Amino acid sequence: MLARQSVQHVAHRSSCARPLAPTRSRRLNCAVSLVEPRPSIDPLANKQRAATASPGSVYTVYSPEEVNGLLAEHKDRLVVVMCKASHCKPCKTFMTVYRRMAELLPDSLLLDIIGDTSADTKKLMVEWGVKSTPTFRMYRGGECVGVVTGAKEAKVLPVLTGCLRDSERGKSLQPEDLEEPETDDE
Repeated sequence: MLARQSVQHVAHRSSCARPLAPTRSRRLNCAVSLVEPRPSIDPLANKQRAATASPGSVYTVYSPEEVNGLLAEHKDRLVVVMCKASHCKPCKTFMTVYRRMAELLPDSLLLDIIGDTSADTKKLMVEWGVKSTPTFRMYRGGECVGVVTGAKEAKVLPVLTGCLRDSERGKSLQPEDLEEPETDDE
């Protein structure tokens, strides 16, 4: 008899229960936003973008128009475009080396573009024939003069230095030059 009463009591409770409607306070207490993208765990990805593209640093471009404008503006120098993807781990690890390259090549302009950020950048990567990342495209006078794929300094540097003129700094750049300079903490 006791079991029968508890079952009836439970049945009675469930029929009276109404579903909880989401309230404004519940939505505001949500720890994860579904609207805003999560910040990258890559410390270099969260750096502020430079105001203008200038030699000696890596400048991130976000559209094909921006790439074409910079290629037209810097026809007199070597322009290197690193084509990468947002999910590419070799691209992320190579960025420290790429930034060091920019410091050691003050006569060249180094750019990077993430190919999967928009339909336009994806279309540009298809037009350029980028099948794997990172892919480095070297331009002089608005024309592509060299292409190399991979995140190995020993593979990228010979093509890059081969595109430099004798008068430009960095012509004798070696892979060991790209290592971060050691500092004395004494």
